[in-house]
Amino acid sequence: MNTYGNFKNDKGDEYQPEVMVWGHRLREGQHWMEYLLEFLSVLAGYGYQFGRTDDYRVPARLGLKRFVFYDEYEKTQDPRDRKAVDLLRQELAKHVQANGHQPEAVLEQLRTLLRSFSVIEANRSWFAKSLFPVHEELLLWEALRKGSTKNVYRAQVDSLTIELLDAGIEFLPRNFFARGGELYYLMISAGTEQSPEQRQRIGHRLRELLVERNQTLGRFAQMINACYSALIGEEQVVKTEPGWLPDPTCSLYRQCAKDVDHLLDNRLDALESLELLAHLIGFHIIIYIYHRAHPNHNDHIHHTGQCLDQCRPELLIDIPGDEDSRVIRQISASQLLRHEQWQIHRIRTWFRSDAVAIAQHKTAEALINALVDRAEQRVKGKRKVTPQAFQDRITQFRWQALQLKNNTDTIIEHYSQMMYEVTEHNFRQHFIPIHRRLGRSIGLIAPQRGPQPRFVLGDTLLKTLTMTVIKPLEQAISFGEFLTRLYEQYGIIIGPGEARASRLLERAGVNEGVFARNRERLLERMKFAGLATIYSDATAMVHRA
Repeated sequence: MNTYGNFKNDKGDEYQPEVMVWGHRLREGQHWMEYLLEFLSVLAGYGYQFGRTDDYRVPARLGLKRFVFYDEYEKTQDPRDRKAVDLLRQELAKHVQANGHQPEAVLEQLRTLLRSFSVIEANRSWFAKSLFPVHEELLLWEALRKGSTKNVYRAQVDSLTIELLDAGIEFLPRNFFARGGELYYLMISAGTEQSPEQRQRIGHRLRELLVERNQTLGRFAQMINACYSALIGEEQVVKTEPGWLPDPTCSLYRQCAKDVDHLLDNRLDALESLELLAHLIGFHIIIYIYHRAHPNHNDHIHHTGQCLDQCRPELLIDIPGDEDSRVIRQISASQLLRHEQWQIHRIRTWFRSDAVAIAQHKTAEALINALVDRAEQRVKGKRKVTPQAFQDRITQFRWQALQLKNNTDTIIEHYSQMMYEVTEHNFRQHFIPIHRRLGRSIGLIAPQRGPQPRFVLGDTLLKTLTMTVIKPLEQAISFGEFLTRLYEQYGIIIGPGEARASRLLERAGVNEGVFARNRERLLERMKFAGLATIYSDATAMVHRA
């Protein structure tokens, strides 16, 4: 298998099947904004250079995170954190120009200002919260104090040195920064491998957004971090390396890089640019999941450039409106379920392909032994697999396989079925929900809760896609061309033209007028949002934001 990044050959048998299909790694628990935060942290750790796969280094910024988020409402109160905050505030008070005000009041105003940029709080402890990256100095790497939610620290802290106040805090458990942002960094790196100017342009623009804008906020954050580093006598730096990406020559990565390049070439303010980028990253991750799960997937087409056409997803967008929009809604909901089934089928076929590769030039008995060894290697140490239950399955498989030792294909089918059932719980819990959670967050899937989830286009996502499909030098294109590009690049279906191109019109057996009215509803919405203009001769043009 061709990979980009740090694939560990000696650990290949230990990777989960979804990791082997989609790379290392995507995981359901990652908040949608953490894809952006992790991606930018990796990029900043490489000095805004793409194409690196060695170790990257990022400041932990634990002092800033504690200063902003640890307070009396903290869910995991710890006297060590309280003391660390008090010591940091005392040190900061020496550096604050109060101009007649109490230093503590000024510090509280500064804390309130910084906390207004909070993007991830939910029901998390202080060390798992994050700020919107209005400046590089506000990029907060994940941290975890092990055991903090189960055990209350009862020892006296007065005798602890400040260095010991951070004891037990880890920066590499990857509970929150689960490597989705790393994977996206590798996608853009692979997509710009043959386009050094594009690669440099994207890196330069992101550096400009994170370093050259909002410098006053950056200086505030840097001062807090510097004070804490001085207190503990060192700068806490996280050092790690990215995972890996499959099929590095896949055309989808070049499409993603082109989208980012187009999006960042704008005249929007820095915060809006980063908000749109967060939506684009989430959208790209979903398209990537669907792309690699497509039934037409095979290793060959990713190397020939055919995959964009042959592995195009189908996303029928429901534009709410009149009575017949219910038909669109039902078809869209069924497409969402089909994309989920594709992911399940992809894992099943991966197990089969793995077994076929093992079967080469082996006798039936040798194949059975090799498959049992591979199965034991893959589930070794997996917490959700009961050892005795698994051994019972292995015994059953070995017995069935011995009865079929002259039928290699059937042995492989039994093995594939067994392995999918053994790993199914983990796959359904940690991978299958990713596309729905991300889709709801970025406005691609609705409703947030309730029955019949379907594909939609939220206002911010719609604005994002106008920025990617309309080239910066074009400024505007016809509405029809806009819809064509949405379909060709992402598989988005709105009107009858895209429904015909995808053969959905033929398969669904629905009147063409249903799709035509869906198209008109989108045009009206874009006109209302200032993204489209309808002229007196009935032509319509879509503009970049």
